[in-house]
Amino acid sequence: MIVAMTRPLLGRLTRDADAALLFESFFVAAAASFLGIRWFLAFAGYPRIGSNGLHIAHMLWGGLLMLLALLLLLAFLDRSVQHLAAVIAGLGFGTFIDEIGKFVTADNNYFYRPAIALIYCLFVVAFLVARILIGQRRLSETEAFANALDLLEGTPYGPIEPDDRARIERLLELANPKAPLVVFARHYLADLPQAAERTSPIGTVRRRLADGYEEIMANPWAERVLSVGVVAYAAVAVLGVTLVATQTPAGGVAETSSAATIAQVASTITGAALVGRGVLSLRNSRTAAYHWFMHGLLVWILITQVFVFYSSQLAGLGGLVVDLVAYGSLRFAVTRETVAGRRPREAASRQA
Repeated sequence: MIVAMTRPLLGRLTRDADAALLFESFFVAAAASFLGIRWFLAFAGYPRIGSNGLHIAHMLWGGLLMLLALLLLLAFLDRSVQHLAAVIAGLGFGTFIDEIGKFVTADNNYFYRPAIALIYCLFVVAFLVARILIGQRRLSETEAFANALDLLEGTPYGPIEPDDRARIERLLELANPKAPLVVFARHYLADLPQAAERTSPIGTVRRRLADGYEEIMANPWAERVLSVGVVAYAAVAVLGVTLVATQTPAGGVAETSSAATIAQVASTITGAALVGRGVLSLRNSRTAAYHWFMHGLLVWILITQVFVFYSSQLAGLGGLVVDLVAYGSLRFAVTRETVAGRRPREAASRQA
């Protein structure tokens, strides 16, 4: 309906407002699957699927997962499906790329030591390309309006969730306020009924977590405790990786082991520096601080954990689980801060 009226406005490539989160989900899932597979195969004694001379390599399972993600993207117009497909595609890519050692060696050597470095380089290059694609500039008026319409497609007749309403309103604020279609979209959004309070178990848990977060962060001491906790977390990460890095892996090649040690220590310090930058930003903006914390965690997840796993499988998996939980918590906190930031403006507009 509204989208059909605005196709001429979208005559060029339009960035997705969720692109950064989609890419992050993809890379986090890819790193998690790669590390998880390495740990599981070592733990299970490298089992084989197949018999009578046949072996079904897990690269094929990775291809199937990426195919499933592609089919979901082609079949459905839905933001939640996009995020699900990003995770599935990441799991598939990590599963696929784990077997790179077999395809760069003449003897199909899965245990080829430099394979870890090759996978790391692919991750870094892909991440940099993704960042170049979405750029650092803010959404243009056309892009903001297109993303608002995309969100409206999910609930064209309502009811609409409060968080979705807040996101659409924020995007419409970035669009041209005098454009007739933007004005129409504002009125259209205002007329959509509010979604009833969630009664499902998942909705109840989300609501309780949101209420708990807001109640905790309303305390004056919350930011101090958060600062101390984040600094302690970063210090433990640096100390833990340093201890793991100083242990020489059994059967390791000296030159490769030294390079892995330097890489994991350097990346850990880099991540800790980004976390420290977030602590400095906490006094001015929680959202900005959370984003800095997430940048630091991404360095640890995408770079450090690969080399920690190279040195010690159990340490790599344990650190990955902790970092993934922390990353998920920060994404939740960013969402709550965004929604909470709109409430004062909404209340002021109602009073006016």
